[in-house]
Amino acid sequence: MKARKLLFIACVLVAVFISSVAGAEKQRDWQTGKVLDSQRSRYFAGTVGNASTTGAAQVNGNTGTYQGNTSTSQTAVYRVYETFLIEGPTLAYLAQERLRWRWSKPANLTVNGPVSFAVEKRKLFVIDEDGKEHEMEIVKKVLR
Repeated sequence: MKARKLLFIACVLVAVFISSVAGAEKQRDWQTGKVLDSQRSRYFAGTVGNASTTGAAQVNGNTGTYQGNTSTSQTAVYRVYETFLIEGPTLAYLAQERLRWRWSKPANLTVNGPVSFAVEKRKLFVIDEDGKEHEMEIVKKVLR
């Protein structure tokens, strides 16, 4: 009976520990800043394509003929970025958010409007006007 009680207490402690670790969201040092500019840009990343060949060979003794047809198709691939210039209390940050899909939406921010942001290493996190958190890569930091 005593072993069961200890096992139950151990299970409860493990469950509490796991829930506290899973529920502990990373606390960021949020600051208030101002959006100075935004711009969308597309960069050519290369092409993706395929090719197919069909044909027939005819053999006449030691010689032969080949008739074939090759078709190819190529599609240009672009990388799309939304670039933001955000001014904080001591630094201004030039940050890029990569839009990975056609239906991806950039952070909804107004130029000359306020923004909540946090900096972690080379990443800038912003809370946009819709309340969504967006992650961006810091391209440049400028001392004010």
